[in-house]
Order: sequence, then structure tokens, then C-alpha cells
Amino acid sequence: MARETVKSYDDVLDSVRAFNKALEHGRRLREQIQFFHSWYYVPELDAVGPSKFIRYTDMTAFEYVRGHSVLEGQVSDPVLAKWFHRLQDDSVEGIFIKKKVNQLLGRYGKIISSGSRFNAPKGWGLNSKLKAFDSTDVQVVNDVDVANPAIDGVWRAFLTLSPDDQKTFAERISNRN
Repeated sequence: MARETVKSYDDVLDSVRAFNKALEHGRRLREQIQFFHSWYYVPELDAVGPSKFIRYTDMTAFEYVRGHSVLEGQVSDPVLAKWFHRLQDDSVEGIFIKKKVNQLLGRYGKIISSGSRFNAPKGWGLNSKLKAFDSTDVQVVNDVDVANPAIDGVWRAFLTLSPDDQKTFAERISNRN
């Protein structure tokens, strides 16, 4: 049976919501989450979802588990490419989304599959100077040449913090005597 694919970004948001809700109640789906390779981040929900699930409208955990072997996962990325782009693994955004996926999988005792890919909406980024330290944003200063390895190490550690901890850390630095 052919399933209908998402037709709008709002459909994608609905699918990501459905995926995350399905994980809460779908033990068999949770058993499979470590095998997803292509992850998509939606900042409106501050949530991630795998392409093979979120590319379809009205997908449920039961339907996914029952039919996952016949679902066309390899064509998910072109469908979602209307709204998303693939991130470089070592980019600030790629690291941020990988952390989100790690947090999600970690809740269920799973780890990210090797070779996983991370995607975000076109035009989205963490280096927005207008939204520095919002719930999903980190201010990145790209024009500073980091020559000190200690500074680079602190920066990398900073990126692993939750958005709330990043804000607290930044406030402590700016309020130091």
C-alpha cells in the first residue's frame, strides 16, 4: 500500500510531533530508533524525527513497525529537501542536532547509528546575532580566529550544554568582576 508523503512544512511538523509522541508509547518503535540514519530538526518544536517516518502523513508507530521494511526510506531525503538541507557533521548546527538526537535516543538506552546524517530547515542557523541564547540558538562569532586550544576546548564543551545552561554560562561570564 502506497502511503501519502508530506506536502507542506506544516505536514512535516505534524509528522515530527507524531513520531515523538509515538516513541512515548511504542516499545517496538523505540527498539528500532537506533537504526534510523537521516534525522531532521524542526526548531518550532525543538524536536527531531527520522526521514523514513516523518516523510509520510498520518504515520503511527504501529503502521511504521508493521510496514517499515516496505516503506521507501531511500527516497525520503528528496521529498524533505523542499524544506531542509543537510548539515556538515562538524558544523555548530550539525553538532547541536546530533546532541538533540543523542538526547532522544539516550532516553531509551540507544545510541546514534554510525553514518547518521543531520538536516535542518533551509535558512535556519545557530549563529543569528538577533536570537543569541534563545532556546535553540547559540551565538557564534565566526570572525575571531581561535589560536588558543583551551578556548577551542571550552567552546566545544559549551556547545554540549543545554540551551538553558548555555544562557546561564554566558550570563556568568558577562557578569564576572
